[in-house]
Amino acid sequence: MNETAINEAITAQVRFAPGGTVQPVAFVWRGRVRRLAGLGRQWTEHDDRDEWRCFLAHTTTGDTVELHWNRRSDEWRLRRAWWHLPAA
Repeated sequence: MNETAINEAITAQVRFAPGGTVQPVAFVWRGRVRRLAGLGRQWTEHDDRDEWRCFLAHTTTGDTVELHWNRRSDEWRLRRAWWHLPAA
């Protein structure tokens, strides 16, 4: 897998789980819909102004992505990705 730092805005499709927790199920990045097969680790990060909810997720194509969500502004970002490269 090849790690890529991205940090670009995305549009996320989410579901609301019991208790009101937000779970991303897909996102649009550079005009392409990427569906998530599952979520892994979740954590919270803070910057100077905001709190970001972070998700490590696996796509249906075998890639791993790190998504960040700002609850206050409802902004989603694709921070990093580990692209699954097919064997040569």
